[in-house]
Amino acid sequence: MDLGRYIKKKPSDFIVEEVLPFKPLNKGSYKLFRLKKSNLSTIQVIRFLSKLLGIEPSQIGFAGLKDKFAVTTQFITIPQDIPVPDRVCYQIYGGKWIKKEKIDLQKEYGFCAELIGFTEKPLELGENRGNRFLIKIHDLTKERRKRFYSNLQIVKNYGSANYFGEQRFGSVKGRNDFIFLYLLKGETKKALKHYFSIKGSVKNWGKWEKLYRDFRGKLEQYERDLILGLKRGLSPEKAIRILPKNIRLMFNFAFQSYLWNECLRRYIEKKYPFKRINFINRWKLSFYTEVYDLEYLKNLKIPYTGREYSPEDELLVDIIEKTLKESGIKETDFGKEVAGVRVLTDGLRNAVFFPEDFKVVEKTKSSITVSFFLPTGSYATVLLRNLIF
Repeated sequence: MDLGRYIKKKPSDFIVEEVLPFKPLNKGSYKLFRLKKSNLSTIQVIRFLSKLLGIEPSQIGFAGLKDKFAVTTQFITIPQDIPVPDRVCYQIYGGKWIKKEKIDLQKEYGFCAELIGFTEKPLELGENRGNRFLIKIHDLTKERRKRFYSNLQIVKNYGSANYFGEQRFGSVKGRNDFIFLYLLKGETKKALKHYFSIKGSVKNWGKWEKLYRDFRGKLEQYERDLILGLKRGLSPEKAIRILPKNIRLMFNFAFQSYLWNECLRRYIEKKYPFKRINFINRWKLSFYTEVYDLEYLKNLKIPYTGREYSPEDELLVDIIEKTLKESGIKETDFGKEVAGVRVLTDGLRNAVFFPEDFKVVEKTKSSITVSFFLPTGSYATVLLRNLIF
């Protein structure tokens, strides 16, 4: 059940438009830019712009990470006193950034950022109302199309399980191969080796000159600095802090998101009729096919650890405790500082989401193009898995 077979044949098959919860001001402490990009990650663009402007990446605010292999629109903020052209466009050719006057992002790869107003404070993660999507689904057989419409009716009636999507798990190679777990156990050397193994062969680990050459052209500047730090004799514990804080946080988020997904999956399987489908890394996701307590489920929020936010639902309490125990998490791990960041902190996330304004906008013999709006934090790829399989 490979979702990639059905979507993202080209970036323009997957169009995302971020929706802000406010209108731009005519003046303010921060410039607000509309950033449109194709076949580039949000982080790639942020890092390039920070170098171009001579500022830290942390000075560029954004509300969320958008898909790389897609045509996306989102917003960024830059301090008002930083000189920035009102419009800037760049493409990558042969690893080099080339300035352009304009780019047709439906056909070409690159980005354009255009000033649209001001704000009084920088954008922060999660500070958007949600995202609009326009997605083309390919290779639909008659049977798959029939299943799609049947699943769509279930989603319209009961919503969809609000799992974290695969974008959350870029730092995971296998089912239990989390960089975070190495760090939690104090195995920082293994964590670093695993981190670089995602980018390519680490057969020359410890032979830093050779490893550096092996990864030539593949590394960000901070990754090059990290390897050079190890070459100078920096300990793994100090070297890992060369990674930006948001990267180190993502190791924690990937693991906590996995645990949260597992809690939701087990909860659904205990309470409702369900279908189980393949996810990434041999993981499974289960989606309910019928719900008998819809109002309760619509309002259900599942905590990450259940320490600060202890649920009243006894079934959920039992599932969270068992899932944490099976994963080897101890009481002393909650809120611990690991690699310079606090980990395994608590929070709440809605168990389900309801897509808004869902429309089938175009149909062919083998494809369907759909449009819809999702609230912030919900994943279109999760909804598509629910609808297609």
